[in-house]
Amino acid sequence: MNSHPVAVRLFAGAARIVLPRGFAREFAGELRDSFADQYRMARRRNSAAVAAFVLHELAGLLATAGREHREVIFGPHTRRRRVRLPAPQRNREVINTLRQDLIYSIRMIVKTPVVTGIAVLSLAIAVAANTSIFSVLNSWLLRPLPYPDAERLVMVWENDRNDSDDSDGATVANYFDWREQSNSFEALIAAEFSSANLTGMERPEQLRVSHVTPDFLRVLAAEPLIGRTFRADEGGPEDAPVAVIGESLWRDRFAGDNAVLNQTMTLDGQAYTIVGVMPETFDFLVGSVKIWVADTFESRRTDRTVHTLVVTGRLRGGVTPDQAQNEMTSIASRLEEQYPETNEGWGVNVETLKEQFPGDTDRGLVQILMTVVFLVLLIACVNIANLLLAKTDSRQKEIAVRMALGAGKGRIVRQLLTEAVVLALIAGSLGTVLSIWGVAFLAQVFPPEVPVSFVPTLDTTVVAFSLALSVFAGLTFGIAPAAQAVGGGMRGPLIDGVRGGSASRKKRRIRDMFVMVEFAMALTILIGAGVLADLFQRSLSVDLGFDADNLLTMQVALPEHKYDEDDAIRSFVTQLERELGGLPGTPAYAIMNVLPRTRRLPSTDFTIDGRQVEPGEEPSTSWLSVNSDYFTTMEIALQRGRQFTEADREGAAPVVLVNQRMVDLFFDGNDPVGQRVTIFDESREIVGVVSDIAQRRLTGLQAFDAAIYFPMAQRPLRGMWIALRATGDPYSLAGPAQTAVWNVDPDQPINAIQTMHEHMTTTLAGPNLLTQILFVVGSLALSLAAIGIYGVMAYAVSQQTKEIGIRMALGAKPAQVLMKVTRQGATLAGFGLLLGIPTAALAVRFISRMFQFGDISGTGGITAAPMVSVSAMLVSVALVACVIPARRATKIEPVVALQQE
Repeated sequence: MNSHPVAVRLFAGAARIVLPRGFAREFAGELRDSFADQYRMARRRNSAAVAAFVLHELAGLLATAGREHREVIFGPHTRRRRVRLPAPQRNREVINTLRQDLIYSIRMIVKTPVVTGIAVLSLAIAVAANTSIFSVLNSWLLRPLPYPDAERLVMVWENDRNDSDDSDGATVANYFDWREQSNSFEALIAAEFSSANLTGMERPEQLRVSHVTPDFLRVLAAEPLIGRTFRADEGGPEDAPVAVIGESLWRDRFAGDNAVLNQTMTLDGQAYTIVGVMPETFDFLVGSVKIWVADTFESRRTDRTVHTLVVTGRLRGGVTPDQAQNEMTSIASRLEEQYPETNEGWGVNVETLKEQFPGDTDRGLVQILMTVVFLVLLIACVNIANLLLAKTDSRQKEIAVRMALGAGKGRIVRQLLTEAVVLALIAGSLGTVLSIWGVAFLAQVFPPEVPVSFVPTLDTTVVAFSLALSVFAGLTFGIAPAAQAVGGGMRGPLIDGVRGGSASRKKRRIRDMFVMVEFAMALTILIGAGVLADLFQRSLSVDLGFDADNLLTMQVALPEHKYDEDDAIRSFVTQLERELGGLPGTPAYAIMNVLPRTRRLPSTDFTIDGRQVEPGEEPSTSWLSVNSDYFTTMEIALQRGRQFTEADREGAAPVVLVNQRMVDLFFDGNDPVGQRVTIFDESREIVGVVSDIAQRRLTGLQAFDAAIYFPMAQRPLRGMWIALRATGDPYSLAGPAQTAVWNVDPDQPINAIQTMHEHMTTTLAGPNLLTQILFVVGSLALSLAAIGIYGVMAYAVSQQTKEIGIRMALGAKPAQVLMKVTRQGATLAGFGLLLGIPTAALAVRFISRMFQFGDISGTGGITAAPMVSVSAMLVSVALVACVIPARRATKIEPVVALQQE
């Protein structure tokens, strides 16, 4: 025995103490050996398994000791029957019992194909919905990042302590100081994202480009598909420019030819040698990057004003993000003292890479969808539970016979739960197959800028979740039927001719409660979807303030190397206006820095001349730079004053226009025309007021933005949008407009050619997709709830056949029977609605907070209309579901009903 571990010896000693002496002499050795075998197996797993095993065996030992002492006191029994079987025998016994349960479960499932079909289909759809949405949750929050030791990767941001935004890029000079003074990082790498024009090929194209430090790809352990990554001696001001391209660009523009290595391509007029190709699976923070350019940033080493670098650090072994944060805070304080003119008020934030994506709004959307689809799963479980409750009623005699023959309640419960889990696994397998299409659809609608590592896929984690969810569902809807099966005695079911065959009040209350819960959850889902749909629809239907019909839009981004001076930009715009004005039919055209209904609207602080404002409390406004024909082309009404003219050029008096919203917010009812505002450190005269337009993509759910308009000649910008108004098909202007741009600059790419309506549809794709998903899921919930109440009422009618026959034999009219049965179902639906109203109110409140819905003049925020319409629809569906079995009840023949036993 001394060769055994301490735990084994202690167990053997405890057995000799607590067991009767004779029993201990006969079986102590066998118990010790069984314990030792199982103990060794537990130790191979982990300490938690060892602890759980020891506690379990000690509890079993005490139970055995109690039974054996009781036999010694109260009389002998066959001891060998009460001895705990050795572990291998116990395992075989469990396996044999499980095999019997599985075989019997499959036989009972096949025996009732209608119930099985309904249960499997409804649960499979619910599992597919949950699995599809979970794939998004998994890819965003659970899946490890595709970089070695990703937990050691952190983002290092500068943050303006006077601004609520704590994720500003770093300046180049500060980045070099961080790299030289910090000890927390093995490496600090930097990237700068921009757009560049690829020219010198069949067609010019604007691409997303990332300028990165030479060690960028090495630190991320990124391996090229072909070629190599950057060397440490590349990327300097005097070095030959080199680049690595993405796989999609390699295949699209270079035909996937390995000879691309050492070829040159022209970006913004600069020739770059291609040294490698990165696989499609590689990206970092931004998923639409096509080209990586080596850049040491040495040429901007002294720049402390432009915050554009995205800095990533790999922590040294043993260093935590908090320790790195403390060190970087100290470095930022030193730099603030050393360079007060540029660094005063600027700190540093160190955040783990996993914290960067997704944002709070995206997390909220996923939470909404996961909650909704889980509610649908619960509704499906409730429906199946009701089906199985009815099925268990019909099996009550069979169960009673099995119990009379010696089957214990635990054995019956285990058998019924096994049936439920097997049924759920069948449905889960089908749901997993269906989720293949759901996950593929979600991956397809993700915007291209989302990194590929965050695109949902059906990986092993998602499949495991689907199967675990199926088991959970099986246990959930199997508990109530199992409890009902063993809840009563054996005598009633074994006596033929049970009175009326009707279910007990307790069983009926359980099924009624399930239906009410179904309707409450369906109400919550549908009201949430209805509120979102109502708000987004009103956002789309709100008066835009301009005419979006027959407008063709396109984007032009002038390269900095070619248009580095304002005069060069002005010359391009002037020539472009001349070309556009000479097109056939002379269409109206507008040039602006942002389109209406945009995701990101530029804004800045301003002051009204003559008013005193405390520093840091300056009001903020959005701003646009537009050409003189902008308001005419977009058909934006002039309220007072004048529009821009050709005279508002560089060197002329600086002027601006403002919209009506800005007048309402900041001018206290006074006429702003003639007053002056200081914006971008320049005082400008307000020469006119124009109507408000829906500039932000969700305008209509909140107030229009205040806006200031600059004449483009006085504030030229390299990034611009062109809008042309056609008399017929807008796309008829696409070719001529492209020719006009290329007549000015043949190497200038043109992007995003689409109509204004297509642009607005694209910007609202995310909210619209969410609304559509909620409506699909809500419709599924409504259908399941209707099936639930129909099933309960149909079963109630079948159980009340004799009662209905007696009523009709005593003179009850069919209309009275119809009203009675319908009233029962309507009462259930009514209580379900009352139960769901508080939950729905919480859901609406959550949606309101998430999207920050406010009021807009004449529009209002969240209204009661969706709640009323959804409630009315649910009641209508419930009544229809009740009327069908009720009409069946009116056709019962009294004589036939009274003959039934």
